[in-house]
Amino acid sequence: MISTTDATPLLSGYRVLDLSSSMGSFCGKVLRDVGMEVIKVEPPGGDAGRLEPPFANGHAHREGSLRFAYLNGGKKSITLDIAKDSGRNIFLDLVAKSDIVLETFAPGEFAARGLGYAQLLERHSNLILVSLTGFGQDGPYAHYKAPDIVGNAMGALLYISGDPKMTPCNPPETQAHYYASLMACYGTMLALWQREMRGIGAWIDGSVQASMALHEHVAFNFSSDGRVMKRAGSQHQHNAPANLFQCQNGWIALFVTQTHWPLLLKVWDNHEPALDDPKWINSNLRRQQADYINAQVTSFTMRYTKEDLAELMQKHGIPGLPVNSPSDFMKDPHIQARGFFSQVTHPVLGGFDAPGNFFTVDGKRGGPAPAPLLGQHNDEILRGELGLRAGDLAALAAEGVI
Repeated sequence: MISTTDATPLLSGYRVLDLSSSMGSFCGKVLRDVGMEVIKVEPPGGDAGRLEPPFANGHAHREGSLRFAYLNGGKKSITLDIAKDSGRNIFLDLVAKSDIVLETFAPGEFAARGLGYAQLLERHSNLILVSLTGFGQDGPYAHYKAPDIVGNAMGALLYISGDPKMTPCNPPETQAHYYASLMACYGTMLALWQREMRGIGAWIDGSVQASMALHEHVAFNFSSDGRVMKRAGSQHQHNAPANLFQCQNGWIALFVTQTHWPLLLKVWDNHEPALDDPKWINSNLRRQQADYINAQVTSFTMRYTKEDLAELMQKHGIPGLPVNSPSDFMKDPHIQARGFFSQVTHPVLGGFDAPGNFFTVDGKRGGPAPAPLLGQHNDEILRGELGLRAGDLAALAAEGVI
């Protein structure tokens, strides 16, 4: 059983100022999960992500967004209007005490507020600025809007997603934004390494489109050999049977390579004799005849429950696992043994199971934490660190700065 307590924080001692929208919130979450202190800098009315569904108990409330709770678990929250002079000055004071600034403003907007990279460097000479946008800071598309579906489409992933007989299928949730956030994390880690080695900061210019273009090698395959990948549904591009197959109580995912094909025939005791022909060893041939192969395999998988068939496949060294629903996933014995979920208590959401870090350190997994209430850490940071007095905070609140 993996311990979910006392996990060693890999990068404790670093501070992140997170001004990102939901486009980049996952970047801040991962940085928190590796041990950094992440301060969510929100406008006085709260980050827009607080009003993104789904909501606990179905009631829209700025403390009730389940999505916000996941993406911002363990962060701190302060309120600050950086568009106002006093708010910008307070933010710059915080920059001097921080290591990383994460933002998702439109290109040029951050600089227009007097917070461009050059201005930030005046307060912290080796600061790392992470700017995540749909298409990067320059280029003909730089100012295009980039909701998640646009990132998937312009990054070429949407072109190959879905049933070939139907329209493209956009992945659930906001996968393009999550993936781009993860790529921004990689850039941040490299910039930190560079700072440790050379003593200089960096400006990470992240693009959702460019991040998605690296996914599944769609753009790479075209640029290298002119090959255009096509939609194939759940069917793997190069192999068969490598698909989702129906069972008595759901579906199983199989991936049978040239090595695994003879193993499958041994387990599949009443397969058609024609499949014993040595020609079917060739993965390319099986992929070319995928409709025939898949129909034959389905007649086999329908004899089992997905759990029993997965056990049979694994016993004989054949890659195959059940397709889990969310509830199946939470009950999965492997997930439970690794302690992936643990209880979190939030003052508004109450108690619930939440996923912890997606990695372990020395056999220990960092556990999840509740998202902060709006402005929960104003007193701790603005008074405790910056020395503002109670009267100062009251005046700032009256001016709409905090």
